[in-house]
Amino acid sequence: MVPDVSIGTRASDELLQLPVLIKKDANGEMVQLNVLPNAPEASRPEIDHAGYDPIKPFKVLLADPPARDDDYDKAYPNLGILQLISYTREHTPLEDEDIIFLDQFHSVEDHVAAIEAHRPKIYGLSFAFLTQRIAYQTINEIKKRFPDLLIIAGGPHPTSVPETVLKETAADMVCIGEGEMVLADIVNRMIHGDRDFEHIPGLLLRQEDGFKHTGAPRAIEDLDSLPFMAWDRIDFSKFVGQHYCKSNRQSCIVISRGCPYKCTFCSLPVWRVARPFVRMRSPENIAAEVDWLYRLGVREIKIVSDEINVHLPWAKKVCEAIADLGHKDLFFQSNLRADKIDDELAYLFKRMNMWLVHLGVESANDRVLDGIEKKITVEQCEQCLKFLKKHKIRVLLFMMAFQLWERDGELKYETPGEIRKSLRWVWKQFFLRRISYMTWSIATPMPGAPLQTIVDKHGLKSSDQVLDNWNRNKDYLGIDLTSLGISEKAKLFYLRAGIISKGMFAMVSGNFDWRRNFYRVGILMRSFFGKWNTRWEEKESSRERTITTAASDERGDIEAKRQPILNRPLTTKVEG
Repeated sequence: MVPDVSIGTRASDELLQLPVLIKKDANGEMVQLNVLPNAPEASRPEIDHAGYDPIKPFKVLLADPPARDDDYDKAYPNLGILQLISYTREHTPLEDEDIIFLDQFHSVEDHVAAIEAHRPKIYGLSFAFLTQRIAYQTINEIKKRFPDLLIIAGGPHPTSVPETVLKETAADMVCIGEGEMVLADIVNRMIHGDRDFEHIPGLLLRQEDGFKHTGAPRAIEDLDSLPFMAWDRIDFSKFVGQHYCKSNRQSCIVISRGCPYKCTFCSLPVWRVARPFVRMRSPENIAAEVDWLYRLGVREIKIVSDEINVHLPWAKKVCEAIADLGHKDLFFQSNLRADKIDDELAYLFKRMNMWLVHLGVESANDRVLDGIEKKITVEQCEQCLKFLKKHKIRVLLFMMAFQLWERDGELKYETPGEIRKSLRWVWKQFFLRRISYMTWSIATPMPGAPLQTIVDKHGLKSSDQVLDNWNRNKDYLGIDLTSLGISEKAKLFYLRAGIISKGMFAMVSGNFDWRRNFYRVGILMRSFFGKWNTRWEEKESSRERTITTAASDERGDIEAKRQPILNRPLTTKVEG
């Protein structure tokens, strides 16, 4: 049976007319702003295609890891793939129906069935660190069944550890960094029978004698030049969105790329493989896409940016442009930094219907904040909360316990006493009605993060433990700190304290979409009562099996891989 996939199915023509923004000029006249300048072609060398006839039909299949076999977050569609679809539609000869999109709601067999039915020339899989196991298994299974199919691995995890991905899978190449120009270049070559990819920057290629980097990745400097994401390919009702919300008709919008900061727990290669590290869209361009989403029926938007106030004057203009649209029944959420806010920005948040901001504080101890390179202070956090409270903006606080860092080569860590102080501080802010919600997690290293380098340097176990706990559908307990005198039992105690606080805040504050997110209650209960033995401590042979997969291609057999047991289905999703 062929799975239900997205193959160029569009919304009504009326809704899909190019978004425009109407605004008053200095003389009070209504004018139409040009918010969609033509995007430049992907910067590739001239290719002589003389003597080659274009391959027809030529199809591309872009996919998320199959969540029916390995459950993970389904709040929103894969934004990277939606941008790839819209860019490829504009910069290659492919028609909309030539680009197939398999979202999260599929199995490995669905992927196989879709390939058999549509016979694409390219299969691209985008994945992150916590979904690497099912991604690896999927790639190897696809290559085993379709050895001549070109397989590209992309996304945050392949960008962070491209060599590891090629060693663990049968993928033909890894796209490092942003993929729009890379995919367009590959398609424009292959469609004319050319499979020489060595001159396309930003790839790690598999070759007979090893791997080859094709040059530094490229970054799209002018984000306004990008077409809007392929929202016309999305059924918004399939995605649960944020669990704290004003509307269940939710979506999101990317307004910037990159981050100028270097927090120790963040996977830096995701944003720092190409310059400039930070790029922002124009306020007019952002407002035009917001207006389009509104016309598509969306009534709540999560603004995707590491921090909306990365540049304070720009942030204010963005808020003004969105507020000027006049959509009183459209609500917003966004990430926020604590040190770049004033009363005017908080007022503009209120004017644009920003009802909730996500504030990354992590710890209420200046020693810890300085150690993990947050570049903020507790005093700045409290001042930020005062501005937001004045204008009745609710706050979702991000907290992360048991941080690690180095100072002059010496390992430092957040003590249990400091964690208790953070919890008391959080409760104080809640009683002062400055915050409404909280997330509470244990510091967890990711590939490419300084934190991962630190735990590796000091011989602390982490990656296996994180992935094993994720596979058991529990909150992962980060790093093994027993050598520092902190037991797993102690970590579980503080995790439970955070879970209790988080639950109580949510019950009191409301705006939790119980109908679509009730399963999260069960997740919290499993986390609260869970037994925290990890595979490297206890083999648990009764709960594990191994899957041996072999993949071969025209270059010869690839060593068989041992794959861990898959995660459990949707009803046991992990709550971070």
